[in-house]
Amino acid sequence: LHEMGVNSPYFFAPAAAPFHETITDWQRDFQHLAGNNHARYFDANGWLYYTDEIFDLLYPSYGDTWPIFNGAIGFTYEQGGSGRAGLSATMETGNNLGLKDRLEHHFAASISTIETGYNNKAKLLEEFKKYFSEKVQDKYKTYVIKNTPKKSQTIAAFLKLLDNQSIQYGFPNDATGSVLGFDYLNNKEKNCSIADNDIIVRLDQPLSRFVKVLFEPKTMLEDSLTYDLTAWAIPYIYELETYAIETDIPIKKYEVKEVLPTQLPTRVPYAVVLTYNDATDVKILGELLQQNMVVRFAEHPFKANDKTFDRGSLIITKGDNQTKFVRYDEEIVQIANRYSKSLTFLNTGMTQNGYDMGSGYQKYIKPVKVALIGGKGISPMAYGEVWYYFEQVIGYPITTLKTDYLSSINLSQYDVIIMPAGSYGSHTKKLTSFVQKGGKVIALDGAVSTLARQSSTNFEIRKSRKQDRNKIKYAERERASTSRLVAGSIYKIHLDETHPLSFGFQNSVHIMKRNSMVFEPLDGKGWTVGRFKKDSHISGFVGIDLKKDLKNSAALAVENYGKGHIIYMPDSPIFRGFWHSGKVLFGNALFFVGQ
Repeated sequence: LHEMGVNSPYFFAPAAAPFHETITDWQRDFQHLAGNNHARYFDANGWLYYTDEIFDLLYPSYGDTWPIFNGAIGFTYEQGGSGRAGLSATMETGNNLGLKDRLEHHFAASISTIETGYNNKAKLLEEFKKYFSEKVQDKYKTYVIKNTPKKSQTIAAFLKLLDNQSIQYGFPNDATGSVLGFDYLNNKEKNCSIADNDIIVRLDQPLSRFVKVLFEPKTMLEDSLTYDLTAWAIPYIYELETYAIETDIPIKKYEVKEVLPTQLPTRVPYAVVLTYNDATDVKILGELLQQNMVVRFAEHPFKANDKTFDRGSLIITKGDNQTKFVRYDEEIVQIANRYSKSLTFLNTGMTQNGYDMGSGYQKYIKPVKVALIGGKGISPMAYGEVWYYFEQVIGYPITTLKTDYLSSINLSQYDVIIMPAGSYGSHTKKLTSFVQKGGKVIALDGAVSTLARQSSTNFEIRKSRKQDRNKIKYAERERASTSRLVAGSIYKIHLDETHPLSFGFQNSVHIMKRNSMVFEPLDGKGWTVGRFKKDSHISGFVGIDLKKDLKNSAALAVENYGKGHIIYMPDSPIFRGFWHSGKVLFGNALFFVGQ
């Protein structure tokens, strides 16, 4: 039960298209049964209402679709009012909308829903049971997730999600060799070699339909006018090598392998090295810095102890920390064991290949004091996902600076300021001045456009192709506007893997694209770290004109501005707190860029 704008009539079922194709005939029919019953009560009272518009049943994270994909039947009910309606509000018609009216409408729709359920109780129970026994038919029968030690922490986070959703998985019963499948990360058919420890998710399970919804490479759209996202496949969220297979692969029980705690070495090592490619690694880095540990990151790959370490690997040396700690390695071991993180102890500063431990290419990571802009004019959702990232994901301290007193704050006490989407007005000049003097700003979503419109910055908005409105009928204006719409689509960003903003990845990463603004590359004026190319669109709806404009545009960029840096992220990499791989990108922006 929700509220929307004051002047909006009441909305109830049936929901708008698109319906997800896995929704059963009965779940669709019940939407109409309930809507017809609601209409009886609303008609009798002369209450205005509408159906079949705006609120669809596609994206699985809605409050109505998640129950539907778990066998139940969900509804969204929207009442005009919202926060500003208070006890009473005057509508554009001049009529009064009281709190009592809003309560009566929600009460009538609620009781009507219960009544519809009671009148169809036998069918409801029958269909609910059938939902879990009948398997959805689909091209792909099995999903294979490659389980490599390098991705162990990401795999753990992925399996936690499956456990929370009651989705079954296991190991292959027998290694089946090479099988042709759809390779998510490369967006094409490819042979997949199945190993004994790979994760197997089968369509043949009680939540068959939900598995299809969460793993489908492309979502079928019956209508491009949607309320929210049109793509969400899990392998892209976690950036995991995954294959969709057309055949059934037998599985056996997944056995969690016990991770033995790392033992403190008998002698204090010259250095301790940690790999870096998951949100947990960002959290560990944050904890080390809060313990006043001196930490460095590798700007180039190197080989030591017969192991090859990628860019971004964390290095903690005895020489940097021996004056602060009796045994600096003891603190590291305790933190690493808390997160089942493996460590490599080095007894020499000389590498087998690459730069040695004392090289200037092993960059010192300065602990940063971070501020987040919030308050009036700032999107609460955009603010919230950043706040959640610091408070719940990496556990790193952050200060909120509200717009109503930002002008009186001395920003020099902070190292990093984060600008979520919102309206900044006169504060923009103060923030660019902060960067000019040596600070770092991370701009997200709409805040990127705010900075790009400043004459002093070099990040430019690309001019979009204009639509010939003479060819559009007035009644078709809403649908015509979709030519520049992106409805929550998955895009592949091609990365400059040598830039610190890209560390933890190879040469690409997937993001959720929701911003329709297009930006020119910063070639010659800074670093264009991520680009949209011809093959970047992976899944979800994007308007034909916007899709063309996005080719060869900037997806991530860093501008050297005065003595400081502006990091441009037109699409938030930590979208709604669930886009797992982007948590590393944001950590890079926070701790690596500008060091």
